[in-house]
Amino acid sequence: MRNVDPFKNMGARLEAIHATREQVAFAAFSLLEERRRDFSNMLVIGLGNRTRAVWWMSMRHRNLDGRNAYQVIADGEEDRLWDALEGMRSTTEI
Repeated sequence: MRNVDPFKNMGARLEAIHATREQVAFAAFSLLEERRRDFSNMLVIGLGNRTRAVWWMSMRHRNLDGRNAYQVIADGEEDRLWDALEGMRSTTEI
């Protein structure tokens, strides 16, 4: 029987999940740039760079009812994203 360190195994699995999540997040943002160019450009400007915008779009937000921004778009509530962006600009809280 092989003695495998369970923490090493979990660490490798978590790293693979993180790499996949990162690839999906950047691919999703590329799609956003193609289909919602105005919004993606304003988000990059508002957050300071593309990487921050990628992660903002992917994370859950309390003011979006715990959904990520892609879920909000899918639910047909794109105006809520514009409101969130406007709120970031007015409070400088990013």
